[in-house]
Amino acid sequence: MLKKIGRGFLVLVLTAAVLLGAYLGFVRFLNEIGGRTVEIVVDLNDLKRLAAFEKESLSRVLDEVKKAGISEVGVFEETLPDAAALGELSYAKGSGLLRLKNPVFLPLIQAGRIKPDRTYIFIPDQPVRRRISNQLKWALGDKSIKFLTKHVIEVDEAEEELRVLGLGVSESQRQFLTARGFGIVPRVTHDPRYHLGNIEAKISGLKDFGLVIFDGEKIIGYPDAVPALSDALKKFKLKYGYIEIVKQEGDRRLKKLMGPEIVRVHSVPKDELEKISRAEALDRFVRAARERGVRLIYLRPFLPPQIDAYPVAYNLGYFETLRSRLEAAGFVLGPAESSPRLNVAGWQIVLLGAGVLVGGLFLLDAFVALPIWLMYFFFLAGLSFAGYAVSVGQFLAAQKTLAWLAALIFPAYAVISTFSNERKRAGHVFYGAAIAIVNILAETSIGIFLMIGLLADGRFMSGVEVFPAVKTALTLPVITVALYFILRSGEGGLRDRLTKFLETRITILTALAGVVVLAALAALVARSGNFSLPVPGFEKHFRNWLEMVMSVRPRTKEFIVGYPFLFLAAVYYLKGKRQWLWLLAAIGAVAPISVFNAFSHIHTPVVISLARTFNGLILGLLVAWIVGLIAGRYLTKE
Repeated sequence: MLKKIGRGFLVLVLTAAVLLGAYLGFVRFLNEIGGRTVEIVVDLNDLKRLAAFEKESLSRVLDEVKKAGISEVGVFEETLPDAAALGELSYAKGSGLLRLKNPVFLPLIQAGRIKPDRTYIFIPDQPVRRRISNQLKWALGDKSIKFLTKHVIEVDEAEEELRVLGLGVSESQRQFLTARGFGIVPRVTHDPRYHLGNIEAKISGLKDFGLVIFDGEKIIGYPDAVPALSDALKKFKLKYGYIEIVKQEGDRRLKKLMGPEIVRVHSVPKDELEKISRAEALDRFVRAARERGVRLIYLRPFLPPQIDAYPVAYNLGYFETLRSRLEAAGFVLGPAESSPRLNVAGWQIVLLGAGVLVGGLFLLDAFVALPIWLMYFFFLAGLSFAGYAVSVGQFLAAQKTLAWLAALIFPAYAVISTFSNERKRAGHVFYGAAIAIVNILAETSIGIFLMIGLLADGRFMSGVEVFPAVKTALTLPVITVALYFILRSGEGGLRDRLTKFLETRITILTALAGVVVLAALAALVARSGNFSLPVPGFEKHFRNWLEMVMSVRPRTKEFIVGYPFLFLAAVYYLKGKRQWLWLLAAIGAVAPISVFNAFSHIHTPVVISLARTFNGLILGLLVAWIVGLIAGRYLTKE
């Protein structure tokens, strides 16, 4: 009786925590439906290539791009060759000037002021001269450059080393683009010459822009000047556009330092764009905006020989189709917004953590019957630890740890509790199995509410922080379920049951089936990351078909593996059989684990995760029913 009353109080604590999680999830939902602005940016260099293919003027191409609804272009920093091509300057190595006698530099040559190993730049226009001289000073230091005349700069650096140096955004390009109504997103390439002492000066040259995207394999300032880079971006009110999926060294650290001042960007790299169709690219961009919170799409056009068409018209159609599909999905085109500024308070973390602890105690009690005083001892000890972590400011560590524990506890406990209770058998065993599956999802949702509440934070929604230890959260609950039913099977003490289990005779067919199951679990773990096991071509086509039919694609492992095995486990259980319940239930646990995992992708909107779960359940029950009919004759009552 005392234990029943004690558990009742713990249930009340769990209920309060779930209600708080639901409230925080609703706040997050309101934030998600409020932020529906997506910015489309087209690369200027690509537009130049596009115009050159048809010998069209860049002005006309830009005017057509503007009509297509795109008003932002990505502009790489100007280099010396770029500036020379635009007629903004002329430059040469000293030895070349001495040999060719360039008339611009002739007075200096005659005065003996030209040195063979240095670089000389003639810049007649004062704004261009000021920008380039500043950029050279910031990169090379004051002592490396000197004005020989009002228009001529001497640089103590080999001309070959200066060719790739970024020199800011060209005034003429900027004027040309703004006159046509375009905003500019600067692209800045990593340069080892920028460090703690000059990174702020470099960023100051971008202060007139709202957002910057870095190019290449490294963030500028990596590895030692990333904190200084973050400080400079914040000082000059620049947002950081980080490209998801594409790996850049230093990007994770910069994301954490920038906090909410980031914008999630999706782009298809040039080499990858050559391998996909326009339809695939469109699907990918719309999916990124709808399902992963991407707020800036960086477009690269399709160019010959990949396409057998007039490239300008082809790509204008591509741009217009993307715009219309985004608008049809409920998005509005406009400047990219910063990440949401949501935070979870310390007391909320403690209460949500209390709910996770209650779930953990119920799971432990399922394995080893705990006296109520010991349950409360563990509860208070865990609560004290969570409270201490919050009191010393370890909010993020507490959020991640508790969310990870919820992932380990609730899917496993949902399966264990459902297949442990003595239930009245339904009139039809298949109907009873379906009810059991719905019950498992309902109990799993308790943990999902707690996890959503814990991670209802702008850092997780933007992708700055992610759910921790995903692979363990996918595998440990499976092991927990299998271990529970192994320990509970048979009669006698624990030693007798283990001995009986280890002496179980199996056929070669069963052993082969076990190997297949282990391989499937290994694939499940390997497929949990973005850079692990590749997706076969036939599966990609199947996924695309599912997305077309159901709008939001359910997870394959749920309706192909999880729900069918969960259904078989339920039928097996309802028919009174136990010997292989551990195996069926453990594999079936993939379904609630996958559902939990879907909601742990906090950058994915809640409504998308709900739709994915619902579609997976419906399709999974259908597949499970078919599998159940086929396997039914093997599940006869003992």
